[in-house]
Amino acid sequence: MKAIFSRLRPSKKLVVILSAALSVSAASGGAAVYVGRDKLMARLAEPSPSGLECTTIRTLKLDHNGQRWVRMHVKTDRASGPDRIRTALRVTGALSQKEKADLYQVVVLDAAGPEERAAVRGAAIGAEVLFAPGPQSVKGMAEPFRASYNDGTANAAGMFHGKIVRLQLDDVRALMSAMEDRSLCIDPSAAATEGAGADEAADQTVESAEAPAGH
Repeated sequence: MKAIFSRLRPSKKLVVILSAALSVSAASGGAAVYVGRDKLMARLAEPSPSGLECTTIRTLKLDHNGQRWVRMHVKTDRASGPDRIRTALRVTGALSQKEKADLYQVVVLDAAGPEERAAVRGAAIGAEVLFAPGPQSVKGMAEPFRASYNDGTANAAGMFHGKIVRLQLDDVRALMSAMEDRSLCIDPSAAATEGAGADEAADQTVESAEAPAGH
């Protein structure tokens, strides 16, 4: 019997090899779980590459010294600085596809901030993008884009009191190339106009159906 057990007993070399293999396996398994969770949390913490949903407050189409300027004021709800600038860049790109202009300006405000045209300045501005397809023809535009955001959080009145962060042109290009969504903001006035048009068309259809046949 002792002879049988002696034959089944693994050698010291085999024990060392198996122990080392199990140790490496356990360590790598633990590391895989930790790194996987870390990457997941980092991804969840990243801003959306296309910014956030937003609502259009107004769109202004201006004739400035023979040039056409389009200015849009939009709002987001409690967005971070990176989210605000991504939103502004996305909307600027979408606006330039819809409207032909020499200069586009998109300003992002907080949902709790002032909406009056005269109040859209200073601490009310959470992010701003200026885009000139031909910058040499627009005074003050040395490059196609000027983009900046306030890194502070909006207070209860929707005002920002943080530091202004200005993006380089390469940063703007990198952000815009990574975008998956290129849509404008929700426009309540456009939705109301479409609804009114649909109601008018329905009324005309009813009137046509009720009208007597012509002679």
